[in-house]
Amino acid sequence: MINVLNMSELTKSLAEHGALRDESGYGVIATFQGAEHEYHALRNHVGLIDLSASGLYLISGEDFVEFVSSLLTKDIEFLDIEKTVTSLMLDEDGQIIDMVSVYRLEQAILIETSAARRDKVGAWLAERKSDGVEIEHWNASRTMIGFEGPYAWKLAQTIVPFDISSVPYQAFVEIELENEPIVFIRSGFTGEYGYKIIVPHHQAMSTWTQLKEWGEEEGELEIKVEPVGLEALEIAMLEVRQPCAQVEGNGLTVYEAAVQWFVSYHKEEYVGYNALQQQLQQESKQHLVGFTAANALSLQIGNAVMLSSNKVGRIVQLVYSPTLEKKLGLALLDDACAVSGIELEGINEAGESVVLHTVSSPYVLPKSWSIKMI
Repeated sequence: MINVLNMSELTKSLAEHGALRDESGYGVIATFQGAEHEYHALRNHVGLIDLSASGLYLISGEDFVEFVSSLLTKDIEFLDIEKTVTSLMLDEDGQIIDMVSVYRLEQAILIETSAARRDKVGAWLAERKSDGVEIEHWNASRTMIGFEGPYAWKLAQTIVPFDISSVPYQAFVEIELENEPIVFIRSGFTGEYGYKIIVPHHQAMSTWTQLKEWGEEEGELEIKVEPVGLEALEIAMLEVRQPCAQVEGNGLTVYEAAVQWFVSYHKEEYVGYNALQQQLQQESKQHLVGFTAANALSLQIGNAVMLSSNKVGRIVQLVYSPTLEKKLGLALLDDACAVSGIELEGINEAGESVVLHTVSSPYVLPKSWSIKMI
C-alpha cells in the first residue's frame, strides 16, 4: 500500500527538486542538493527552508491566555504583544507532547508546532478546549517559510519597510508584502541570523521564488540563497544544541532531554506539573550529553556507550558535522559520567569499539556571532 503524504502546495512544487521525508504523515523536504552542500549555505550564506508542514494554531476567544497558559511549562502571563517564547507542552504524565513556539498577538495567541507533532498538538488543544475558546487551524490558509544564515538579515531587510536591526530576537511584526498581510518573525534554529514569514497560500510560491533569487556581493564574497532541507537543518541545530522534537521529545523525560530551560519553575498550574516534579525527584537519572567521534561510521543510534566495561548509556542522535569534520551526537548517559571532557566507548552491533569524547555546547560557533548588522 502506497503511503500518501500530506503536503502543502509549496512542498508539492518543491518536491520535484528534492527528496521527501515522512514526518508522521506529513511530507517535508529532506534534501535538495545534498545535506553537506545545504549545510554550507546555512553556515556561510543564506539557507531557505520550507516550514509549511509545521503546525499553526491560532487561539482566541474568552480567556484565551489562561487556556494556553494551562498547557505550557513557560509562564506567558506577562508575554508582551509581538513577542514569542519557546515552551514545552506536556501530557498528564509529564511526557513531552511537543516543543512549541508561542506568539502573542493583540487578541490571540499563535502556537507553532513541529511537523511530526502537528496533529498530536491539535488533538490535545481540542481535547482540553474550554467553552468560549476558539481554535483556528492556520495551515488551512497560510504557509510558513524560513531563512537562516550569517547574511539572512540582509535578505530580511528586503521584506520589512524599516531598519531590520530594530526587530529583536524572539519578536515578530505584522506587515504587508505585495499588498498582502503577513507575519514576519525573527527567531531561528541554527544560531545564525534566522527569520520566518507566514504568508497566504496563494503567495507562497512567488515569495519562495523571490527570496531564492536574491543575491548580493559582500566584498569578494558573492552571497547566495540556497534551498535547505531538514537533514542539513538538523545538523546545524545539533551543533548549537538546539532541541529537536524528534530527538528530545522521543520518549525522554524533561530531565533526560536536558530541556529544563523551557520550564518556568515558579509556575505551578499547568498540565503535567505534578508528574514533572516527581520526575525531578527520582534518584536514578540520566541526561543527554554531546560527544564527537573521529571514526564513527560503524556506530548507529541505539548503540551502547561504555565506561570501563560498564554500560553507562546509549546513543540517541548521530550526524556528520562538516565544520568539525567528524561525527557529532547526543548520548543519554548516567549522571555520574554525564559531563564534558571525558573519554567513553561506543559499541556497535558487531561489538566493535569507537572512542567518544564528550563535549560542551555549542559544538560549533556560528558565523553570525561575529557579524554585526549594518
